[in-house]
Amino acid sequence: MTVAEWHWSDDAGAMLDFFWQQSEGSADSLSLRLSLHRFYLASCRGIWPLLPQEASRRGIELAEQFTTGKVTAEEVSKYNWHTEGAAFVLDYDTAPEDIARWVADVRSLPVDDLRAMLHPPGTGDLVEPRELLKRAAYFADYAMIYPRLRPHGPPPGSFRPFLSAAVLRQHVMYPDTVADE
Repeated sequence: MTVAEWHWSDDAGAMLDFFWQQSEGSADSLSLRLSLHRFYLASCRGIWPLLPQEASRRGIELAEQFTTGKVTAEEVSKYNWHTEGAAFVLDYDTAPEDIARWVADVRSLPVDDLRAMLHPPGTGDLVEPRELLKRAAYFADYAMIYPRLRPHGPPPGSFRPFLSAAVLRQHVMYPDTVADE
């Protein structure tokens, strides 16, 4: 991927694949991990309507405060149980009435609004609202605890619909290790 392709791409997944190839499978620098963490958190803000549970939203807010030094990693870690639990609620159907309401809320979103949240935009047409909510909740958990994960590659494919190329460019620079073709 050339610098020009990076700046014009609308596929954050492909951009992250390229980024990780150039990073040789590791994001060891603190500044790079922080950039990626901020990107994932900003991506969660972009799908806020798909995160109806307070535990998911509070987890993202705490992680954002962590990136600015306002809360400790321990505070984030302690709350993570709740954020992960929000995903489990959807995965294991522990609150059917709430889930039915959240699904109805997603279905009532204007099509253009839902498409603007997802990448590519037609993803919402292919994935049922409950599955979308579940994936979003797990993505919020991933984004919240990202620094602890020590990843060696891009996030799982099920999270790609939540990743915006424009937001990625705001937080992560084109890898300098590659010369423009």
